[in-house]
Amino acid sequence: MSANGNSGSNEGGEAAPATPPPSFRLDIADRMKRWHGKVAVVTGASGAIGGAIAIELVKAGMIVCALSRRRDKVEKLRASLFDVAGTLNYVECDITVEDDIKYAYGWIENTYGGVDMLVNNAGIITKCLLTEKNNTRDLYKTMETNIVGLCMCTREAVKSMKARDVKGHIINVNSIFGHKVHQAVPGTRPLNGMYPASKYAVTAITECIRQELVYLGTGCKVTSISPGLVEGDILSTNTSKDNEIVNYMPKLKPEDVAEAVLYAITTPENVQIHELIIKPMGEFL
Repeated sequence: MSANGNSGSNEGGEAAPATPPPSFRLDIADRMKRWHGKVAVVTGASGAIGGAIAIELVKAGMIVCALSRRRDKVEKLRASLFDVAGTLNYVECDITVEDDIKYAYGWIENTYGGVDMLVNNAGIITKCLLTEKNNTRDLYKTMETNIVGLCMCTREAVKSMKARDVKGHIINVNSIFGHKVHQAVPGTRPLNGMYPASKYAVTAITECIRQELVYLGTGCKVTSISPGLVEGDILSTNTSKDNEIVNYMPKLKPEDVAEAVLYAITTPENVQIHELIIKPMGEFL
């Protein structure tokens, strides 16, 4: 009998256990290689979640174009990156303005040839009630940013992907409020307003986009990622002053959402993560 048991028979006369086949599951870093040198648009990259996503994509070697109104925030983010494989670009853009979006995508096309990935992360939340007087501008602002802006950015990205026959990926950063309306404590001011309605719309829009991508025969994927409360995001920072309990609620880190994005964009070609809901342990929303 050989010392390692690879030949001969064992003492009980049973066949030696077969050597397990090699695993073909590659880690995230290996699977991200397909995106190396590709172009990703990230809206709202000046925020906590958008910034974390942009950083991970740049580390993976992607050319990230951050669409934002805040150059200082993006420049600060870029200054924090050392010895990374990709690049981070600031592209001034208000996603509620169609001309801004067309200019931004035009600049990307002229500079890099087009877009391979879109992360629709930009979003806002206002504190006004739906029944509050003089709230019209806030209502429009929420819908223009969270819904119309997302759709216009997606339209231009799909146009670029289809023209170049690119099997790209669209990520919609949604919310658990796109699936459930938070229950207000009786006697306290509701904090929902138009925000859940806009995120419910993103849930529906994601499915509509999926159907359109199939119809167009693009081979592109679309994923909705719905996190719970996240440290430093608009939901946590905007509601904590009005509802102290938010300060004590469990929260995800922005990096947790970024890792969910990496998971979604590194699935095999025949696999599409359509909806991914991630919550912090102990969440009670």
